[in-house]
Amino acid sequence: MSSLSYSSSLLVLVQFIIGFLQSPLACQAWVCHSPSSITTRSSLGSPQSIPRQILSSSTSSTEALSVGASDDDEDDEYEYVEYEILTESEFLGSEWLIGTVMDNNLNKEKIAETWVRLATDKDGKNLAVWGDNSEGNWNFDVASQFLSMSKNSIVGKNIWAGVVDDYYFCRGSVRGWNFFSPASVVGQWQAKRLGVEKDEAGVAPWFDEEDETLPLADTTEGQ
Repeated sequence: MSSLSYSSSLLVLVQFIIGFLQSPLACQAWVCHSPSSITTRSSLGSPQSIPRQILSSSTSSTEALSVGASDDDEDDEYEYVEYEILTESEFLGSEWLIGTVMDNNLNKEKIAETWVRLATDKDGKNLAVWGDNSEGNWNFDVASQFLSMSKNSIVGKNIWAGVVDDYYFCRGSVRGWNFFSPASVVGQWQAKRLGVEKDEAGVAPWFDEEDETLPLADTTEGQ
Protein backbone atom coordinates (compact mmCIF):
# COMPACT_ATOMS: atom_id res chain seq x y z
CA MET A 1 0.00 0.00 0.00
CA SER A 2 2.72 2.37 0.93
CA SER A 3 4.59 1.49 -2.21
CA LEU A 4 1.57 2.27 -4.38
CA SER A 5 1.02 5.55 -2.60
CA TYR A 6 4.68 6.57 -3.12
CA SER A 7 4.48 5.82 -6.83
CA SER A 8 1.34 7.90 -7.20
CA SER A 9 2.94 10.86 -5.42
CA LEU A 10 6.04 10.65 -7.61
CA LEU A 11 3.91 10.55 -10.76
CA VAL A 12 2.00 13.65 -9.67
CA LEU A 13 5.26 15.49 -8.96
CA VAL A 14 6.69 14.63 -12.38
CA GLN A 15 3.51 15.78 -14.14
CA PHE A 16 3.63 19.06 -12.18
CA ILE A 17 7.21 19.71 -13.18
CA ILE A 18 6.48 18.94 -16.86
CA GLY A 19 3.42 21.16 -16.83
CA PHE A 20 5.35 24.02 -15.25
CA LEU A 21 8.11 23.80 -17.80
CA GLN A 22 5.59 23.94 -20.66
CA SER A 23 3.73 26.94 -19.26
CA PRO A 24 4.14 30.47 -20.99
CA LEU A 25 5.39 32.05 -17.77
CA ALA A 26 8.25 29.61 -17.54
CA CYS A 27 9.16 30.13 -21.23
CA GLN A 28 9.15 33.95 -20.85
CA ALA A 29 11.32 33.80 -17.75
CA TRP A 30 13.64 31.40 -19.55
CA VAL A 31 14.05 33.72 -22.57
CA CYS A 32 14.51 36.94 -20.56
CA HIS A 33 17.27 35.42 -18.49
CA SER A 34 18.99 33.56 -21.28
CA PRO A 35 22.69 34.42 -21.92
CA SER A 36 21.94 35.65 -25.42
CA SER A 37 19.53 38.33 -24.18
CA ILE A 38 22.01 39.53 -21.58
CA THR A 39 24.69 39.75 -24.24
CA THR A 40 22.40 41.79 -26.48
CA ARG A 41 21.66 44.34 -23.76
CA SER A 42 25.28 44.66 -22.79
CA SER A 43 26.28 45.14 -26.45
CA LEU A 44 23.93 48.11 -26.85
CA GLY A 45 25.37 49.83 -23.83
CA SER A 46 28.83 48.38 -24.03
CA PRO A 47 31.86 50.63 -23.47
CA GLN A 48 33.09 49.82 -27.00
CA SER A 49 30.62 52.33 -28.47
CA ILE A 50 32.16 55.20 -26.50
CA PRO A 51 35.73 54.79 -27.81
CA ARG A 52 34.30 54.50 -31.30
CA GLN A 53 32.68 57.95 -30.95
CA ILE A 54 35.81 59.47 -29.44
CA LEU A 55 37.91 58.04 -32.26
CA SER A 56 35.56 59.56 -34.82
CA SER A 57 35.72 62.95 -33.12
CA SER A 58 39.51 62.92 -32.88
CA THR A 59 39.78 61.89 -36.53
CA SER A 60 37.60 64.84 -37.60
CA SER A 61 39.71 67.21 -35.53
CA THR A 62 42.87 65.89 -37.15
CA GLU A 63 41.38 66.32 -40.60
CA ALA A 64 40.25 69.87 -39.73
CA LEU A 65 43.74 70.72 -38.52
CA SER A 66 45.32 69.32 -41.66
CA VAL A 67 42.86 71.25 -43.87
CA GLY A 68 43.52 74.43 -41.92
CA ALA A 69 47.25 73.93 -42.30
CA SER A 70 46.90 73.44 -46.05
CA ASP A 71 44.80 76.62 -46.28
CA ASP A 72 47.55 78.53 -44.48
CA ASP A 73 50.10 77.17 -46.95
CA GLU A 74 47.96 78.35 -49.86
CA ASP A 75 47.59 81.82 -48.30
CA ASP A 76 51.36 82.08 -48.06
CA GLU A 77 51.60 81.66 -51.83
CA TYR A 78 49.60 84.85 -52.57
CA GLU A 79 51.41 88.12 -53.09
CA TYR A 80 49.51 91.19 -51.94
CA VAL A 81 50.08 94.22 -54.16
CA GLU A 82 48.77 97.64 -53.19
CA TYR A 83 46.82 99.31 -56.01
CA GLU A 84 45.42 102.82 -55.84
CA ILE A 85 41.86 103.24 -57.09
CA LEU A 86 41.07 106.72 -58.37
CA THR A 87 37.71 108.28 -57.55
CA GLU A 88 35.62 111.02 -59.15
CA SER A 89 36.48 113.46 -56.36
CA GLU A 90 40.13 113.35 -57.44
CA PHE A 91 39.14 114.78 -60.84
CA LEU A 92 36.57 117.32 -59.68
CA GLY A 93 38.09 120.80 -59.92
CA SER A 94 41.22 119.59 -61.73
CA GLU A 95 42.69 121.21 -64.84
CA TRP A 96 44.48 119.37 -67.62
CA LEU A 97 46.75 120.39 -70.49
CA ILE A 98 45.69 118.31 -73.49
CA GLY A 99 47.56 117.68 -76.72
CA THR A 100 45.52 116.22 -79.58
CA VAL A 101 46.44 114.90 -83.01
CA MET A 102 43.43 114.62 -85.31
CA ASP A 103 43.35 111.96 -88.00
CA ASN A 104 42.21 114.43 -90.67
CA ASN A 105 45.29 116.58 -90.08
CA LEU A 106 47.76 116.15 -92.94
CA ASN A 107 50.64 117.02 -90.65
CA LYS A 108 50.59 114.16 -88.14
CA GLU A 109 53.25 115.86 -86.03
CA LYS A 110 51.12 118.95 -85.46
CA ILE A 111 49.64 118.93 -82.00
CA ALA A 112 46.63 121.03 -81.09
CA GLU A 113 47.05 122.08 -77.46
CA THR A 114 44.32 123.30 -75.15
CA TRP A 115 43.27 122.94 -71.54
CA VAL A 116 40.13 121.72 -69.87
CA ARG A 117 38.75 122.22 -66.37
CA LEU A 118 36.55 119.53 -64.83
CA ALA A 119 33.93 121.35 -62.78
CA THR A 120 30.22 121.23 -61.91
CA ASP A 121 27.37 123.57 -62.84
CA LYS A 122 24.83 125.16 -60.48
CA ASP A 123 22.72 122.00 -60.59
CA GLY A 124 25.64 119.80 -59.56
CA LYS A 125 26.11 118.20 -62.99
CA ASN A 126 29.64 117.58 -64.21
CA LEU A 127 30.73 120.37 -66.56
CA ALA A 128 33.83 120.41 -68.77
CA VAL A 129 35.07 123.93 -69.57
CA TRP A 130 37.56 124.13 -72.44
CA GLY A 131 40.22 126.71 -73.20
CA ASP A 132 38.32 128.10 -76.21
CA ASN A 133 35.23 128.71 -74.00
CA SER A 134 33.51 125.60 -75.34
CA GLU A 135 31.63 123.44 -72.87
CA GLY A 136 30.65 119.82 -72.52
CA ASN A 137 30.39 117.28 -69.75
CA TRP A 138 32.71 114.81 -68.12
CA ASN A 139 32.37 111.52 -66.28
CA PHE A 140 34.66 109.15 -64.43
CA ASP A 141 33.61 105.54 -63.93
CA VAL A 142 35.32 104.18 -60.82
CA ALA A 143 34.72 100.51 -61.63
CA SER A 144 36.50 100.68 -64.99
CA GLN A 145 38.71 103.72 -64.19
CA PHE A 146 37.43 105.27 -67.43
CA LEU A 147 37.46 109.05 -67.97
CA SER A 148 35.45 110.81 -70.68
CA MET A 149 35.31 114.54 -71.52
CA SER A 150 33.07 115.95 -74.24
CA LYS A 151 33.29 119.19 -76.18
CA ASN A 152 30.16 120.49 -77.88
CA SER A 153 30.12 122.24 -81.26
CA ILE A 154 27.55 123.35 -83.81
CA VAL A 155 27.78 120.15 -85.86
CA GLY A 156 27.99 117.73 -82.93
CA LYS A 157 30.58 116.95 -80.31
CA ASN A 158 33.91 115.23 -79.76
CA ILE A 159 34.68 113.02 -76.78
CA TRP A 160 38.15 112.60 -75.27
CA ALA A 161 38.10 109.27 -73.43
CA GLY A 162 40.42 106.62 -72.07
CA VAL A 163 41.34 104.40 -69.13
CA VAL A 164 43.27 106.29 -66.44
CA ASP A 165 46.01 104.45 -64.55
CA ASP A 166 47.95 107.49 -63.32
CA TYR A 167 46.95 110.40 -61.09
CA TYR A 168 49.03 112.92 -63.06
CA PHE A 169 48.82 111.71 -66.66
CA CYS A 170 46.17 110.21 -68.92
CA ARG A 171 45.58 109.52 -72.61
CA GLY A 172 43.16 107.92 -75.02
CA SER A 173 41.28 108.42 -78.26
CA VAL A 174 38.95 111.10 -79.58
CA ARG A 175 35.57 110.01 -80.91
CA GLY A 176 33.39 112.21 -83.06
CA TRP A 177 29.62 112.34 -82.62
CA ASN A 178 27.98 114.03 -85.56
CA PHE A 179 25.80 113.29 -88.55
CA PHE A 180 28.72 112.30 -90.78
CA SER A 181 30.76 110.14 -88.38
CA PRO A 182 28.78 108.84 -85.40
CA ALA A 183 31.01 107.33 -82.68
CA SER A 184 34.03 107.05 -84.98
CA VAL A 185 37.62 107.55 -83.82
CA VAL A 186 38.93 110.85 -85.16
CA GLY A 187 42.13 111.36 -83.18
CA GLN A 188 44.45 110.57 -80.25
CA TRP A 189 45.23 112.60 -77.14
CA GLN A 190 47.53 112.86 -74.14
CA ALA A 191 47.12 115.04 -71.06
CA LYS A 192 48.91 116.00 -67.87
CA ARG A 193 47.45 117.44 -64.70
CA LEU A 194 48.12 121.13 -64.11
CA GLY A 195 48.79 122.80 -60.77
CA VAL A 196 51.29 120.23 -59.47
CA GLU A 197 55.05 120.37 -59.10
CA LYS A 198 57.14 118.70 -61.79
CA ASP A 199 59.01 116.60 -59.23
CA GLU A 200 55.72 115.46 -57.75
CA ALA A 201 54.24 114.37 -61.08
CA GLY A 202 57.39 112.64 -62.26
CA VAL A 203 58.00 111.50 -65.82
CA ALA A 204 55.11 110.89 -68.21
CA PRO A 205 54.62 107.18 -68.95
CA TRP A 206 54.82 107.71 -72.71
CA PHE A 207 58.44 108.89 -72.44
CA ASP A 208 59.54 105.26 -72.23
CA GLU A 209 57.66 104.20 -75.35
CA GLU A 210 59.76 104.27 -78.50
CA ASP A 211 56.90 104.06 -80.99
CA GLU A 212 54.82 106.87 -79.48
CA THR A 213 53.30 109.02 -82.25
CA LEU A 214 52.00 111.82 -80.04
CA PRO A 215 54.96 113.80 -78.61
CA LEU A 216 53.00 115.96 -76.19
CA ALA A 217 55.75 115.61 -73.60
CA ASP A 218 58.30 117.39 -75.84
CA THR A 219 56.10 120.44 -76.29
CA THR A 220 55.01 120.77 -72.66
CA GLU A 221 58.18 119.86 -70.79
CA GLY A 222 59.00 123.42 -69.89
CA GLN A 223 55.50 124.33 -68.77
